[in-house]
Amino acid sequence: MDTTISVYARPVGGVCGATRVFPDILQTAAKMLKKAEGGILQDSFVTHVADRLVLIMIHDPEISVNALKDEVFRKAKEMSAKKHLFSNPVGPSGCGITFAERDSEPVILFLAGSEKIAWHEILPFNPDCISDGVLLIARAEGEFPSVAEFCEKFASPSLNAKGICPVSLCDSSVVRTKITPVVGLGFSLAGGKLTGPVDLFDNPAFTAARLLASQIK
Repeated sequence: MDTTISVYARPVGGVCGATRVFPDILQTAAKMLKKAEGGILQDSFVTHVADRLVLIMIHDPEISVNALKDEVFRKAKEMSAKKHLFSNPVGPSGCGITFAERDSEPVILFLAGSEKIAWHEILPFNPDCISDGVLLIARAEGEFPSVAEFCEKFASPSLNAKGICPVSLCDSSVVRTKITPVVGLGFSLAGGKLTGPVDLFDNPAFTAARLLASQIK
C-alpha cells in the first residue's frame, strides 16, 4: 500500500522581520493537523525554518490535503496579522512523494531558510528525491544514498563558500544577507507514522562548514 508525504512551507509572518515564526502559530498549526489525524491524515508534524511555517502531512495518495493546508496557513496569517508581524512577500513552496514503504524507511527533509536553492546542483536527483524551491524530500539508505552521504554534500567547501550553511533548527533564523541557512531533519516512517525528527546538522561535524559559510563577503 502506497503512502504519500506532502510538505508545504509558507512565510506566515515573522518575529523581527523574517527571522522566526511566532511559537503560538506553531502550536496552533500542530493542533489543527493533529485534529485531522485518523481522518484525512495518518500522521503529521509541524516545524519551521526562519519565518516559514512548514507542514508535514502523511496521507493516502487518493486523499487531497489542499483544503487543510490552506486553512492552516490562513489561520497562521490571521494570528500573525493580529500581532502585526512582518509579512514576507515570498510565495509558498510544496512538494510530495508517494511510495510503497520498505521494511525500514528513512526519510530526510531539507529546508532552506532565506531563498530558493538549486537543489539539483547539490544532491543527486532521482524519482525518490523531490524538491520545490526551499524544500527537498529524499528517501535514504538501501538502494538510495545513506543519510551520511546526503548530509556530506552540505559540508562541501565549494558549497559553503557560496554561503550555504548547514545549521540546527534552532539556528535557522535569517540574520545574514548572503548566507542561506539549511536545516536537515531525519525521520523514520512505518505504517504511515513518523518517528523523529533527528536534527541532522546539530552536530560539531558541521562546525567547519558553518565557519566557512560565515566568511562569505
